[in-house]
Parts: sequence; structure tokens; C-alpha cells
Amino acid sequence: MEIGQLRYFVAVVDHGSFTAAAQRLHVSQSGISAQMAKLERELGHDMLVRGPRSVRLTHAGETLLPRARDALRAIEGVRQSADELSDLIRGHVRLGMIAGCTIPGFLDAVAAFHREHPGVTVELVEDTSDRLQQRTLAGELDLALISHAGPVLDGLATESVSDERLAVIAPADHRLTGTRPRLADLQEETVLCIPPGTGVRTALEQSCARAGVAPKVDLSGSNPETLLGLTARGLGVCVLAESMAAGTDLVATPIVDADVRAGLALVIRDGDQQRATRRLHDLLQAALT
Repeated sequence: MEIGQLRYFVAVVDHGSFTAAAQRLHVSQSGISAQMAKLERELGHDMLVRGPRSVRLTHAGETLLPRARDALRAIEGVRQSADELSDLIRGHVRLGMIAGCTIPGFLDAVAAFHREHPGVTVELVEDTSDRLQQRTLAGELDLALISHAGPVLDGLATESVSDERLAVIAPADHRLTGTRPRLADLQEETVLCIPPGTGVRTALEQSCARAGVAPKVDLSGSNPETLLGLTARGLGVCVLAESMAAGTDLVATPIVDADVRAGLALVIRDGDQQRATRRLHDLLQAALT
């Protein structure tokens, strides 16, 4: 068994096909296929079910995937420990982020990290906050910036970086702008919000449950900028975190009875000691708090 075979196995699973994995790793598809077949022969188990355009894990593959990830992390740890002897940082960091994230502090920290450590490649991965937690815990991501409205998954260390009220975001001449809107007022509006599994949507749903109001979302989209653009064009009102109106011509008016707040947090696996990951985490924490 070789390290490269484990790296190919994880890449095929993460990218969904031999073709996508080959493109990501800049190797031939036939080479990955041959190495995977060799690995399966050595282990005595089929690990992947090959389809015309995608693959899925067998039971053996599901069992062995976490061990393969652990082995690759251990190898990377050895490499980084050696680099520390000469005060170098190199490697690859997979950073999860909420979809459409344009928070200036987040972007500043990623840019600063690249300038300081050009030997480290950073892979940005967008997903919902629930999925970002799951993928960080599973080892698919090294750390993530999430939006949350409650506890995070066991096994993750959390650093809260902000805590915001939910607001109606609408044009300046909208009937709710500058008033004291309540959740019940949303029942008379076309409401735009980000999808379930995100911190803002969870905060909205929990606030509605406490207020005895049925949550009403007419249009859901993962990119807040798209929702804000539609709102500016008169489609409806956005329910988002208050700060998301910054830099637009729209006005954020806090919802007075939305008592569950949407927070931003950095999450990382408990005990993660990869030097590059720690350094990027520290830069993000400093920039966002």
C-alpha cells in the first residue's frame, strides 16, 4: 500500500468521479484507475462501485475512508513537523465557508495568509453551515467559518466571532423600513432567505416557533447577494443578519421579536495541531473579532 493510493482514493470520493479527481490532482484518469484497482487487490475488498459518471462507496469503502483520511493527516503532520525545524510552513488547507461569503475580515485574513505562507495552497469550499460542520468533523475540511444559531457538533472546537440580530432588509421606501417589524408582519410579504441548514434560517425558524408564527419563505437561495439584488428589484424583502445590508442601497430594520440571534463562528476539529491550519485559524480569528 502506498501513500499515493490513499490520496487517490480520498480524492475520488471527495470529487465524485475518477475524471474529477484526475483533473484536481493533475494526473491521468487511467493512472488513478490502475492505482485504485491495485489498492483494492491488496486490501482484498472492492472499495468503490463504479458508475458511468460517478462512484459510490461500498461498505468496505465507507469503513476504510476515515482511516485513509487519518493516515494522510498523519503523513502531513510528519511533513509539517519537519518543516518547523527550519521554520517553514507548507502544505494544503481546506477552508470551508458559508455560501456567498464576502465578509471583508474573512477575505483579508485569507489574503494575508497567502502572502505570509506562499508554500501553502488554500482550497475554499462553500456549503451550508450544517454540512460544513459535518465535513470538518469527517476530516474533509480543516476548518470552517459557519453561521449558527445553537450548539455545534460534538468533536468540534468553536470560536464565536460575531452575534447578530435578524432584520428585514428592504428598500428605504418599504412599509416596514424604519418601523418595529414583528415576525407576524412577514406573513403579508414575499420573503427571501437563505436555505435550511444555515444559521440565519435556523434562527428564523426557531424565532418563529417561539413566537407561535409559522415561518414563511417564498424564495430560498444560497447566495445572499443574489437575494439582496432581487430585493432591490422589488421582488420582496430579505430576512438576513443585520450587517448583510452593508454596501447596498437597502436598509436593515431589526425584527423586534426575533429573539434567536445568528452568529458566526470558526470551527476546527478538537486537537487539530496542523501548523498551517492553526496559523490560518489565528489570522481569521483576529480579523473577524
